[in-house]
Amino acid sequence: MNRILRILKKEFLVIGRDIHAVGVLFVMPAVFILIMSLAMRDLFDIHAPARIDILVADRDGGAAAGEFLNALGGLDTLRVHLLAPDSTVDQIAAKMFERDCKFAFILTDRFSPYVSGGGGKEGGKPLTMLVNPTVGAHAQLVLRNILAGNLAKMRVGHFVKSHEQWLTLAGIDKEKLMEPPDRSMDVQYVYRHARDRRIPSAVQQSVPAWLVFSMFFIVIPISNTFIAERSQGTFARLKSINIPRHYLLFGKMAPYFLVNLIQAAIMIGIGMYAVPLLGGTALTPGRSPAGLLLVAASVSLSAIAVALLIASIARTTEQATTMGGLLNILFGAVGGIMIPKFVMPDFMQRLSGLSPMSWGLEGFLDIFLREGNIRDVLPESLMLLALGAVMLLLTALALNREFKGKGVL
Repeated sequence: MNRILRILKKEFLVIGRDIHAVGVLFVMPAVFILIMSLAMRDLFDIHAPARIDILVADRDGGAAAGEFLNALGGLDTLRVHLLAPDSTVDQIAAKMFERDCKFAFILTDRFSPYVSGGGGKEGGKPLTMLVNPTVGAHAQLVLRNILAGNLAKMRVGHFVKSHEQWLTLAGIDKEKLMEPPDRSMDVQYVYRHARDRRIPSAVQQSVPAWLVFSMFFIVIPISNTFIAERSQGTFARLKSINIPRHYLLFGKMAPYFLVNLIQAAIMIGIGMYAVPLLGGTALTPGRSPAGLLLVAASVSLSAIAVALLIASIARTTEQATTMGGLLNILFGAVGGIMIPKFVMPDFMQRLSGLSPMSWGLEGFLDIFLREGNIRDVLPESLMLLALGAVMLLLTALALNREFKGKGVL
């Protein structure tokens, strides 16, 4: 027991000498969590109404044009900004870029005749739409349908008023004819898997994603100390006082395991308290502290085991940093850290299941988003622990091969 305590004391002293590398593990995810939680706040809410800003120049000036603009202004999907009626196309374009509006339209002097059924002057159109060329075809189609639908509704309304007597005699319900299109349609979302029915908010995605990513970056401080001790002959000195190999591995793992748990507590606290202070949504930690601890511990043990294997294989800190950095970026890109999995195509979502970061992320989402318990996070936790066990076995074999030849272990 005394030998284990001495090893742990040594490891904590070593960590204290490399405090800058450990500090990165806290600063990096904190910055990413704050930035992404605030910047992506509205993007993650797929059920929130989409708002499109549009500029309008009313050259018609008639009652029909006013009615049309009032109808558009009452929609949840649009924000209408009126310009001077005599604005030219160039002036409207300048305003679009100045206000960062992707759309504008002009109500021409053909508008009122068109609504009344006359069609306006020959070859004329009631509306002219101006579009920023960077806008995708889908967004253009949405706005065109909104404008066309409301314009058609106005023409129907004019027809109903003009032929009200005949419609009454024919027994036609005028209110049904005037019913808004959105009232005749029910929108339901469909999901490939039942667990996908709840989409995370920006903070629910950002906190666990960047926490998992930073926990795997434990490879940097572990590699620095591991390779430094190898080159300084520390392992040989420990062997000379009969320190077993599993003591050495435990001594390497325990301090960084504690670092990871502190890291998790701080990042979750940032999501709960710092993000809402800056205008974001507060993170709710779920209903299962035990499940949350299990996921955090599983991610930490897996990340430390991967880091130890890389450190045991690499000859220099540069090699370890390159290997660990590339592997972590690959795990993060595939595993839904950098790009949320629910926006990935199907084949990428299936591929993400190969990334241990995806397992950790899903485990945290089971707690934060789906309000799960220990039973719900067991599959991801067991996969992470199994990966950690395999990595530790390979680390032991690598160290055994290296140091047996040198007479160290």
